[in-house]
Amino acid sequence: MKKTVWTMALLLIGSSVVWAASDGVQSLRGDAALAAASAPTSDKTWYDGDGKIVRQYAQQPPLIPHAIEDFSIDRDGNACLSCHNWNSEMPGATKVAVSHFLNRKNQALANISPRRYFCTQCHVPQKNAPPLIANIFKSLGD
Repeated sequence: MKKTVWTMALLLIGSSVVWAASDGVQSLRGDAALAAASAPTSDKTWYDGDGKIVRQYAQQPPLIPHAIEDFSIDRDGNACLSCHNWNSEMPGATKVAVSHFLNRKNQALANISPRRYFCTQCHVPQKNAPPLIANIFKSLGD
């Protein structure tokens, strides 16, 4: 029994190595060697629209249409709240949703719930950049 299991395992490993060595596997780097220098990247621009980005699915957290590299979000402070808090007077800044002020038992809190405090857990910045891989559904005419 042990001999059969080992034989099957070796056959499985051997066949997967042969399959991986075939032309069926492709890298995003193309034919470039791993040690080769990568091509220079173009500078991506931030989304430049009316401030809101259309959501792609129901319940999608809103995307961030501006740079956040210099923002700090830690236990001592949240730079996002300087503009997006309800008591902020920043014009055009979307205010934090009321759902962010509820605890797990749906009880209202005076401040943002600790589980909603770290904004970048759900909200991500959006840049105008081409996708790394083409959308197969768009190429099929869907």
